Amino acid sequence: MITKEVIKRLSTDTKELFDFYDKKRLFKTKKQKSEDISGLLETAMADIIEGAVAPKIDAEPDIRLHGEPVEIKTTSGECWFSGTFSKREGYFIFVNWIIDEENRPAFFIAGKPLKKEDWKASTSDSYYATTYDKKVLYNNREEVDFYHGYLEGYLWGKKTCIRIHQGEVLI
Repeated sequence: MITKEVIKRLSTDTKELFDFYDKKRLFKTKKQKSEDISGLLETAMADIIEGAVAPKIDAEPDIRLHGEPVEIKTTSGECWFSGTFSKREGYFIFVNWIIDEENRPAFFIAGKPLKKEDWKASTSDSYYATTYDKKVLYNNREEVDFYHGYLEGYLWGKKTCIRIHQGEVLI
């Protein structure tokens, strides 16, 4: 689903956009940058992958691939978020990103089918988002499609820790 061509396009477009932000002295939060990266991935997939359509409407999934819903969740952290009321069942693409000092992005990209109950509900009364974290993704790795980068499990004493490794920079 996510090809090297899509990742190259996403990388180039991300650098170009973030260079523009710097040139215009526009500050963007990590959340805003994640939203931008998600939108750029939608566009790259729609332009490159046969059968992929990006409706660009909140009421629709991020991508329809041959009619089937695909959701994109993007973070610069270690956990992916979804709204309580906006979750859909289907295939989810998980993107983790870092940007170097020259705005060159590196991405971890993986995908997995999820059901509503796979998301962890918030325990806070004031925070509504549900989450899917790297440890859960790692624990279900046999069912995960790794497109770029990988997850590493290692022991720290008796505790299992998970490290996200982004794939090589493609620009």
